[in-house]
Amino acid sequence: MILIAFYACNDEDQPQNLKAEVTDFSPVMGGRNTLLTLNGSNFGTDINNVKVTINGKEALVKTVTNEVITAEVQKGTSSGIVRVILGERPNAQILIYDMNFTYVSNQVVSTYLGGESSGEADGDFSVATLSKPRYLVWGKNNALYIVEDGASSVDDMACIRVAKDNRLTTLLKASESTLVQRMRAIDFSLNENTMYIANDNNASGTMGFGTMTKNGDKYENLTSLWDQGGITAVKVHPETGAVFIGYHSGSWIYQYDVTNFIPKFQLPDAAGAAASKGNINTIAFDKPGTTAYIVSRKNHVIYKASYDMATGEFSDVKLLAGSFGVTGYADGTGTSAQFNEPSQGDVDEEGNFYVADRGNHCIRVITPDGEVSTYAGQNKAGMVDGIASLAEFNNPEGCQFGPDGALYIADYSNHAIRKVEEAQVQP
Repeated sequence: MILIAFYACNDEDQPQNLKAEVTDFSPVMGGRNTLLTLNGSNFGTDINNVKVTINGKEALVKTVTNEVITAEVQKGTSSGIVRVILGERPNAQILIYDMNFTYVSNQVVSTYLGGESSGEADGDFSVATLSKPRYLVWGKNNALYIVEDGASSVDDMACIRVAKDNRLTTLLKASESTLVQRMRAIDFSLNENTMYIANDNNASGTMGFGTMTKNGDKYENLTSLWDQGGITAVKVHPETGAVFIGYHSGSWIYQYDVTNFIPKFQLPDAAGAAASKGNINTIAFDKPGTTAYIVSRKNHVIYKASYDMATGEFSDVKLLAGSFGVTGYADGTGTSAQFNEPSQGDVDEEGNFYVADRGNHCIRVITPDGEVSTYAGQNKAGMVDGIASLAEFNNPEGCQFGPDGALYIADYSNHAIRKVEEAQVQP
């Protein structure tokens, strides 16, 4: 059975009165770089007129004849419906075959650091321990900065750690400062001379937002710039260097311009009104810097917004994925997908957004069009390395791509940093 949706098609190489169809495709299972062959009729011959998607993720079309299309499966694909799109929307002909393609992950999960037991020990990776890693940022010096949850006591210490050259050190301890306790996120100025720190001072620390300055290879001189409570996120724009802050009450995004904290916009609820509270865990930009993704952990949703680098303004702020205020676990499109406390996320080279889904113990990936799938993990708590689809996490919170292209995960309740990367895995 073939399901076909038709629209007007004006391309000269694809006659308007001929209905196209897909009769079969092969193989029906594969991983990244698998060459998919789709057989049928009336595809036309213009390769620029043909698009193939698998569960919303575009495949790379290699060849097109009137009867055969070949397309290569790309990174970030997941199992789902195969669509052939002829022409440009809205004047396009969309063909859907009734058999799904099964994507076999060639991503594997390993443990990069920690995981044996909870602790605060510095030293070589072989002996160093983590307690509650929650947020990750890579520096340009190939150092991984780790924000750990906790309080100000020595045995439950919130801190910022640094992993570099196979060694873990502690940069900042909440037990040694009255300014910070519940640190939520960090980021760096473009020249990395300044570290920005979001600290939720609803705990015991008095600082809401502040900085540390670089001195040699260390950061020091912790300074409070705003004592506002409920600061939960900070992000430096990758091109302009503008500093944005997430504020829990009213789901506000602010901009810090060195002098003032400027309100930019509020995230909407399901009805389009301002969401009263957000617990914003991530503000992330795509590589060109023109699209922002924002995670509301409290409301279990992912937002998407356009950003104009010339004017510094956001527009078209919309709920991209998740059901507002509803917890659950479901892959799907837009509001049909469900999350459970999505936390930190990051964007790949192709504009896909990866997010640690804390309460579902897995990593999800969302395409720019809002197609949600599970990238790694099984929606159950555990500590298992191996093939991404069979791996297990325990309340993952941090999620950041490294300089090697791997995805690093702060696995909160496993006291570990995990690593997801491509490898040769047989189905």
